[in-house]
Amino acid sequence: MRILFVPGLLAMGLTAMGLRLSADAAHQAKDPPKEITNSLEMPLIRIPAGTFTMGSPADEKHRNADETQHDVKITKPFYLSVYEVTQHQYATIMGKNPSHFCKTGGGKQQVLERDTSHYPVERVSWNDAVEFCKKLSAKENKTYRLPTEAEWEYACRAGTKTVFSAGNEFHSYLANINGLNYSSYGKEVSGPFYRCTRTVGEYKRNAFGLADMHGNVQEWCADWYGEDYYKNSPKEDPSGPKEGTERVSRGGAWPSSAKACRSASRNHLAPDEKTYTTGFRVVLETK
Repeated sequence: MRILFVPGLLAMGLTAMGLRLSADAAHQAKDPPKEITNSLEMPLIRIPAGTFTMGSPADEKHRNADETQHDVKITKPFYLSVYEVTQHQYATIMGKNPSHFCKTGGGKQQVLERDTSHYPVERVSWNDAVEFCKKLSAKENKTYRLPTEAEWEYACRAGTKTVFSAGNEFHSYLANINGLNYSSYGKEVSGPFYRCTRTVGEYKRNAFGLADMHGNVQEWCADWYGEDYYKNSPKEDPSGPKEGTERVSRGGAWPSSAKACRSASRNHLAPDEKTYTTGFRVVLETK
């Protein structure tokens, strides 16, 4: 059997194949990876741009006056660390581990014979967290920073409009928080109460793939705190008041009752304050 090769058809076929390969390459270039891992073996999830309603409705139980609802647009995607920065990661960059819950910390009796390297770092001030971001940025020649308060709540909610990213009820089977029954939200539930931090990522992630957005440690945000800021904040990419005396922290912590861990709940501390309930996670800016 003789096979005939038609030069014109062959050329057309090669051209079509080349176009398909070029299209595939272009498609891959347009779609950055959903999850990446940096030099600290820190996984980061790509959070898409989008809009959401920030704050809490007037009828949300235990809401505070500084949670006025308003629509916000996040105009640029960004990467956010899946977990809170760990003791090991912090020590790698900063050369020390200031945590209360580690073998040399004030809470060492509570974590005896435990490897706390993957516990969240705590007893870090806002200033410390910013310095960590600067040093990590220099190490990788990229831009790391703390999330804005709007970015934090957008990432925490992950498309939900409920009190918590997991729904309208919350207790210590869902996050590392105060496990006493009066501390739950909605139906009263008694659960575990560890009275210290725990390994990051022990609980179910939210819809964006982020862990521990409620509980474990409260997390520093970039913004100055303003009680009435929500009433006049920009609709696109709000970054907080231009000045203030305290910085925002979010998410609640291991001794918190569930009401303090609500997606809309706001806390604030002096930027040089260090507590064993406060840590942070980082944003990696996209180009």
